[in-house]
Amino acid sequence: MPDANAAPFIGLALTAAGLAIGLYQYRMNSEEAKRARRRERAVMAVKHMKEFYADENVRFAMQLLDQGRAQLAAFGEVVTPELPAALAKHWVNSPDELKDNSTRQEPFTGKDRAIRAAFDGFLTQLESIEHLIANGVISVRDFGGLFSYWLTLVGEIARPDDKIGHLPNNARRALWTYIRVYQFNAVVHLFARYSRAAPPGVEDRFVERGAGAEKIPLQQLASK
Repeated sequence: MPDANAAPFIGLALTAAGLAIGLYQYRMNSEEAKRARRRERAVMAVKHMKEFYADENVRFAMQLLDQGRAQLAAFGEVVTPELPAALAKHWVNSPDELKDNSTRQEPFTGKDRAIRAAFDGFLTQLESIEHLIANGVISVRDFGGLFSYWLTLVGEIARPDDKIGHLPNNARRALWTYIRVYQFNAVVHLFARYSRAAPPGVEDRFVERGAGAEKIPLQQLASK
């Protein structure tokens, strides 16, 4: 017959064992829930990226940026050297800008406007990706893995060790001037997540290919 004095200790031991089992089960369930969320986010990332790449504005802009030429409906072929003029700011603030724009025709040609509309669509799609990341639908790591080529090719901040750099500096600068002038701030946030753009509000941090190190360390950029 068990010692009556031992009963409380036996009960305590059983309670502790039950608690330990419960905590273990909770931990296992929690880990499984985390894995399920990671799987769900990975699937969502692939789904949204598939939709992203299917957009005709995205296809046009990315082909032009990557291959140097792309077909634009009703206007034929567009080549990269056309980007700086097509993506120029549509207002003039200074005499120098007025002089620079004096040789242009009516602010923009029909082809220019079509290029701008296509890039507006491309950048709006990128903004939607940033909103999905910010709200936890797509993880930073998942998008970074799926879009790493483009982060390097198109990013505002080039690095000395970049292996992808065939987009000319003037075209890349024109794109980032357009992004900042027309306040596609979610695009800036998106690239800044991967240290490929200065944070919003930090201007004139464009880094040319072959320019060596960044103008100032990225950790300093983030603190400004």
